[in-house]
Amino acid sequence: MNETAHIQVLDESTIHLIAAGEVVDRPVSIVKELVENAIDASATRITIEVTTARVTITRIRISDDGIGIPSDQVTIAFLPHATSKIRTGDDLLTCRTLGFRGEALASIAAVSYVTIVSKTRSSDFATRFRITGGEVVEHTDIGAPDGTSITVEEIFFNTPARRKFLKSLHTEIAHITSLLESFSCLYPDITFRYLVNGQEKFSTHGGSALLDIFRALYPADARMMIPVSGEDGEITVTGLISLPGLVKQNRQRFLIAVNGRLVQAPTVISAVKRAYGTLIPGNVWPVAVLMLEIPPSEVDANIHPTKREVRFSAERKILDLLVQTVRRALDDADLLDLPAGPDEDTQISFNDIPSPSPVLVRYGAIAAAPAARQVCEATLAGYRTTSRQLLQTRLQESADEGPGRDERFPELFWIGQVGGTYIIAGDKTGALFLIDQHAAHERVRYDQLKQRESVHLKTQELIAPVVLTLSPSEAGFIPSVLPVLTDEGFIIEPFGQDTWCVRGVPVVLGRYEDPETVREIIGSILSEDEGPARLKEQVLRLVACRSAVKAGAMLTPEQGMDIITQLSQTEDPWTCPHGRPTIISFSCQELGKMFKRV
Repeated sequence: MNETAHIQVLDESTIHLIAAGEVVDRPVSIVKELVENAIDASATRITIEVTTARVTITRIRISDDGIGIPSDQVTIAFLPHATSKIRTGDDLLTCRTLGFRGEALASIAAVSYVTIVSKTRSSDFATRFRITGGEVVEHTDIGAPDGTSITVEEIFFNTPARRKFLKSLHTEIAHITSLLESFSCLYPDITFRYLVNGQEKFSTHGGSALLDIFRALYPADARMMIPVSGEDGEITVTGLISLPGLVKQNRQRFLIAVNGRLVQAPTVISAVKRAYGTLIPGNVWPVAVLMLEIPPSEVDANIHPTKREVRFSAERKILDLLVQTVRRALDDADLLDLPAGPDEDTQISFNDIPSPSPVLVRYGAIAAAPAARQVCEATLAGYRTTSRQLLQTRLQESADEGPGRDERFPELFWIGQVGGTYIIAGDKTGALFLIDQHAAHERVRYDQLKQRESVHLKTQELIAPVVLTLSPSEAGFIPSVLPVLTDEGFIIEPFGQDTWCVRGVPVVLGRYEDPETVREIIGSILSEDEGPARLKEQVLRLVACRSAVKAGAMLTPEQGMDIITQLSQTEDPWTCPHGRPTIISFSCQELGKMFKRV
């Protein structure tokens, strides 16, 4: 800091720009604030219109049939911290409206051109008010229907740095679409109509049941949704959750509302996942629309200017209610938890090992230990010889194909397979190795794809194209990712509104039957806002995962040795592309400690 710099109070224009940056960081923030204002104004119909030009959102217009703003109060509405929602600090404990800070309109007006037309039911005329960068340029009476219409143009005209850091047009539109889908689910009594460049993306009918709204937005997922309902005193939980057969790779389709406010609540998400227990894997999320009604005095929504975060005074009570409600809904759906233990087919198999004694197969009484040991040693010795020959042959065949074998990777021989999932191998020191066949093959596939990244992946056309019915936000986002998907071997074409047709897939995927691959790619991109380079990495990881041998697949010794050999040739054989371990080992000394021999 310059030693001659003095502390001074910032001018009002700069203060407003800084404050606006906390509330309005991208176009979707404007839509959120204005739609919430419309909801607070008791609107039954809300229309959202977005206009674009080239690569920019040029105009956002939100129209509603709410109570309107009196003519003499429109000017006040755009002043910082001016609100009709509260009067004193005590009102924060009872306030049920979505807005109350009096920052939204002032923040939006500070970084854009805003025109508002508003009329109350008791007024003969509407008020037209225009403000540019915080400066009033028009205030007149005109004719207009009851309600309010706000048009926002030249967004971030005076903050070029903010505009510079916006994502692509498709990404920004997708965020708006996703937000409006969420509002439509949380407020099924309100009619929403959403248009982009004059074309209707979707509309809902006010007064519809939540499941009907969900079905209109996500037709492919609706049949897997079940209702939830629970209460504990003044706290209630209602909404929809998915059956365990419907999960997503990210939390974008996991909606949580507290007193009608869309919020981020990690503790709520954790509670819901805990309720599912072993019904779903730990790295995926169910689909959910959960609406919590809690006395305002027990919720603090005044943590952040955007009100995205909340705190609960009775958090344990709320989370317990969530867990009980979700579990009860799943139980009522006649779901069974995963089996408590492995069945007969998941026991260790040693592939044709002679078994004169039951010792080697079912751990029965050890009646003839010397004979059993001789059989085991002889058999393993044979496998060492055969596997070593297989390994040397594979290494010789691949010597000129890869970056070279990791010197730390041991020379392994095949022993067997457990649960159709883990390869059992050994080395000359007597150590035991367990290899996750899917993770290992995924690493192999990923490295192979990376080596070909300078050229397009080969495509196989499908005999029967796969039609994907997407949500409006997913469908709107595809054009921005299409070049990368095409480079990676996908052929995807538009097939009607919110519908795309997959006509070809990368050859490495083999037989393609699961449209969730494309859904995962789109969902992952939406949730992470990847750039082109990171997007390519994400696609490669997903293609590698989907084309790798699956857990549960039985392997021959030759197939198992192929995976081991190819894994040894990768640059990082120790983890899969997602960071999970591919191989773990137990030295003779560690095994001895486990059996209390040392």
